[in-house]
Amino acid sequence: MHYLKGSLPTHEPSRYLMGLCSHFRRKIEVEYDENRGLARFPWGNCTLQVANGALDLECEAATPEQLGRVQYVLDEHIALFSRRAPMTVVWQKPKIRQS
Repeated sequence: MHYLKGSLPTHEPSRYLMGLCSHFRRKIEVEYDENRGLARFPWGNCTLQVANGALDLECEAATPEQLGRVQYVLDEHIALFSRRAPMTVVWQKPKIRQS
């Protein structure tokens, strides 16, 4: 599996978590509350977690290409949701874990 962590600095992490998860659930399976969410994309999963001053993201997928697709979807939607005051995710370097 391929893993990627990111952080979205914001004073309203719960608002972004709820907005993203509510939007995603129109097309994919999503579980969420005001502090944690899990989005199950066809090509990978992303866990969203409210942190102090940020929304933390942990993504996983079977291939680097699928992981890139999860990252792309998140980046595009965050850009859309923050278009008045643009924000971007600070991504760490992807990692591979052996099962």
